[in-house]
Amino acid sequence: MNAWPLIWSHGDGAVESLGGMLGPVHFRLPDGTTAQPFAVFPWADEPLPAAQQAVTGLMSRGRGEWPCVPFGVGPGGSELGWQHPIHGDAAHGLWQRIDGAPDDASMRLRFDCGPEGPVDSLERHLSGVPGEPQIDCELIVRVRRRCELPIGLHPTLRLPTRLGALQLDPGTFQFGRTYPHEVEPGADIVAPGHGFSELSAVPRHSGGTVDLRRFPLGERTESLLQLCGVEGRVSATYVDEGFRFVVAWDPAQLPSCLLWVSNGGRGAWPWSGRHRALGIEPICSTFDLGVRASTQPSEISARGVRTAVALDPQSPLVIRYRLGVEPIARAEA
Repeated sequence: MNAWPLIWSHGDGAVESLGGMLGPVHFRLPDGTTAQPFAVFPWADEPLPAAQQAVTGLMSRGRGEWPCVPFGVGPGGSELGWQHPIHGDAAHGLWQRIDGAPDDASMRLRFDCGPEGPVDSLERHLSGVPGEPQIDCELIVRVRRRCELPIGLHPTLRLPTRLGALQLDPGTFQFGRTYPHEVEPGADIVAPGHGFSELSAVPRHSGGTVDLRRFPLGERTESLLQLCGVEGRVSATYVDEGFRFVVAWDPAQLPSCLLWVSNGGRGAWPWSGRHRALGIEPICSTFDLGVRASTQPSEISARGVRTAVALDPQSPLVIRYRLGVEPIARAEA
């Protein structure tokens, strides 16, 4: 596995060949301080316990942000005749750098997919924006045959220590849906299969509502929510650290955003109740339920929000988006 530096005027970080994952990244703020918003799996650099089954691929070193093609779980569906791990082979395999490494301010990576599926290859272009604490990203998807697939991006943020010290602003959205079943049985505070219109009042499993605008929460949970018909800009403010993280994309391509609220809810190893992160994931998908679910009618698609992308071998899909930070006034202690 390789790790390549990404260094420009207003930040420095790393991109790993495993999954093409970006992170951590230290963005440089105007006052000279740095802001590092990305999460890293807490076991990523731990020696594996001899008694435990080895974790591999994405699960071994998950961090920061990476592309997901197809988005979600396998199988690919009998009509496609192929199976894939969660979020696709490219999230678990080794990418190659194809730009000859001319400088550290930008890079181009490629992942060649196996022969059994419809996806031929993915390219990932990352460029630090001169003079700004921002990274321009581009994902190019090439397929072998016409197909429809769920596609997504996977920015994952670390949570601060103080309760409520990360404030989420999802922008406008048409409607929200909770996951159709408990994400982690017995450890999901959100009521499954419900609709909502505001993150401040998401249906709670035990009755009433829960406010999912501030993290970390004071109670353990593992929850998934889909915001549908989004504006294509979501921000998360680290109120004690003086910065706001922003991800911006074209909602015509990825019309939903999946929120992964991982607040110590998974007890099995290697999670061990210690994983705390917030996934802000632009998607064209039905949650993370995979190809079959995303290409069939659903409560989401019935309301006019697409859940799969039509792909054509004659016209590669190009998705452009931006990740970065902006300074804010620090909250008083």
